[in-house]
Amino acid sequence: MFNSSFTLMRDDNYRIFSAGQGISWLGSVMQSVAQGWLVWSITKSPAQLALAAIMVSFPVLLLSLPGGVAADRFDKRALLAITQGGSMIPPLFLGILALRGEATTPAIMFLASCQGVLNAFELPTRQALLAELVPRDRLGQAVAVNAVSFNATRLFGPAAAGCIIAAFGVAPCFFLNAASYLVGMASLLLLRLHCREAEHPLRSQVLPVSELREGLGFVLGKKEVRQLLLSVLLVSVFAIPFVPLLPVFAELFRSGPRGLGFMSACLGSGSLLAALALASFDHLPHPDSDGAGWGVLFALALLLFSRSTDYPLALGALAVAGAALVVFLARANRSLQRACPDRLRGRVMGVYTLFLLGMAPVGSALMGGIAARLGACSALTLTSALCVAGLSLLQLKSRRRAPVTVTCDTLWSGTLSRNEGGDVGKGAIHRTL
Repeated sequence: MFNSSFTLMRDDNYRIFSAGQGISWLGSVMQSVAQGWLVWSITKSPAQLALAAIMVSFPVLLLSLPGGVAADRFDKRALLAITQGGSMIPPLFLGILALRGEATTPAIMFLASCQGVLNAFELPTRQALLAELVPRDRLGQAVAVNAVSFNATRLFGPAAAGCIIAAFGVAPCFFLNAASYLVGMASLLLLRLHCREAEHPLRSQVLPVSELREGLGFVLGKKEVRQLLLSVLLVSVFAIPFVPLLPVFAELFRSGPRGLGFMSACLGSGSLLAALALASFDHLPHPDSDGAGWGVLFALALLLFSRSTDYPLALGALAVAGAALVVFLARANRSLQRACPDRLRGRVMGVYTLFLLGMAPVGSALMGGIAARLGACSALTLTSALCVAGLSLLQLKSRRRAPVTVTCDTLWSGTLSRNEGGDVGKGAIHRTL
């Protein structure tokens, strides 16, 4: 059963794409660790560490919607290759500065913001290109396999970066990240994509603002898509920003750096195991279930973690939280991919990127501000409770909505009208996860 679940990897295009992007993700994780260590070694300031993270994510907040328009307006593979090629430049400069001992905080912040600008165009384009590489009935499994690669890099990348930094310093991590983007760009050039007839022959004569308005109109006009994106926004703002507070909880448990490592390992292990399970069983038919419940489970696990006084129980809650988050986001991604027509896919994924990653500075500022006033435990309790309440309210509204007859997959109720789903085949598309 496990082997049969990875038949998707027999496809040359997807295998090349997945391998190249996985290596690129690994390099990015290693750079993130090295950049944090470099900022800390220069400033010894937690505020500067937070600022460095914000400088990467803030451009995504501003530019992910134009990035989605670009993904729909231009050739996705070419645009992704350009952004990956451009992403080689910031780590190269940073590696040279670190190697020469000339790295400064302003230089690091500037290069981080440059990387953020490139990410704003790369992330929605990559998500949109994925749907062109696999059949629609394998899209859920493709999203799950991507989750496996991403969470594997999150688990092993920091360990690899730590060993390299201890042995050779931070500069090699930056150079390796630049090389990983080169591998990702090469993998894109090796893809053999079928030529598709343009859905809009006059697209070149349409203003980008009009295309952006069309994409936002689709998102705002479809209840299922709108509620799905609102659920992602709630999780992104009120729940995901708990990660920077883990050192505080390690101190509260008197577990020290080793305890912090165990917390991160439990969170990453839960995420990886859930991603493996998704990739293994996504092709199996089973009854419809409410995927939004996984978002509620994630917030409830964080609520338990925030109130726990028992260290092993707290580790278990983190493992559950990591698993629930991966399942929730994988289903959200898959449902959005299936719900939108091909011509709007980039713009819809741009909104998804905005809500999931672009709102990270807002969530971090909110979590940090509450923690400064009430303490880390109370802050996480409050925000996770708000997340549970918001998701439950959205879920209740979805269940009260009248059912439609012709259906395809959604995160909430498993149904979406055919004209909302775009270019889907006749009849119902049943859940495969």
